Amino acid sequence: MAFTLKAADWEHINNMQAIISDANAIQQYFSAEQHPTLWRVVPVLEELQTSWEAKQNDLKYHPYHSAIGHGLAKIGKYYNKLDDKPVYVLALSRFNLILMHFYFDCLDSSPSILQVGLH
Repeated sequence: MAFTLKAADWEHINNMQAIISDANAIQQYFSAEQHPTLWRVVPVLEELQTSWEAKQNDLKYHPYHSAIGHGLAKIGKYYNKLDDKPVYVLALSRFNLILMHFYFDCLDSSPSILQVGLH
């Protein structure tokens, strides 16, 4: 007799794939080769946390409640470690400087509110 998957088995596979795909989608934010991505850590961790918290509260994902809880605990652990890392604050500052530089490069020759306010 050949091994076959029942409908319930496929449902479990699809549910696990949905949980794992959240983490996969999030890690894609950090795979850029041409620009820094460290500044994205907090919003991305919060996005993953929100997604997994929603799944943890959904009865459909009840069999995975413990695993999701462990994942949320790990997210919390690394989220809290950011408070002690000045490099993250530096990355945010650097990104803001890049944005400001881009903004000023995009301004045309007409006076802007910022330029008028400086005089």
